[in-house]
Amino acid sequence: MKNTAIFVIAAVSGVIIDIVSKSVVFSKLDEFGKLIVIPGLLNILRSKNEGVVFGLFPGKTSAFIVFSAIAIAVILFIYIKSDKTIFISNLALGLVLAGAIGNLWDRIWFRCVRDFIDLHIGDKYHWPTFNVADSLICVGISILVFTSFSTPKPKEST
Repeated sequence: MKNTAIFVIAAVSGVIIDIVSKSVVFSKLDEFGKLIVIPGLLNILRSKNEGVVFGLFPGKTSAFIVFSAIAIAVILFIYIKSDKTIFISNLALGLVLAGAIGNLWDRIWFRCVRDFIDLHIGDKYHWPTFNVADSLICVGISILVFTSFSTPKPKEST
């Protein structure tokens, strides 16, 4: 039961943090303004993505809503079938679910995904703008990938 709580807490708190952060940025920051957090590295600016990753396939919001709903169902199915005694996988799946729900929320209510984290290294390297939900998905999937390569040591028999 404790590990199920980790999954639920990660999912619920991730969704709340994502939605609140987007709401704050989009209500407080001018549409064309930019808040420089760390010069040459991190800015906060409003951006709307009507497509998927990197803005690909814009204007297909209804299809992305369906795809997101299916992805959420798949994440829940994987969680239900998973070994719930493993803390890190419960946490990781909760983070991925939170990110999927956060971006689905935007697609339903705003017909786009609201992004605001602008990461770059000087003027040379610039990552596409993203949001907390995107970060949760990336962190959760990274945890799942890295832990899948670590094999538990077999227990020695006595």
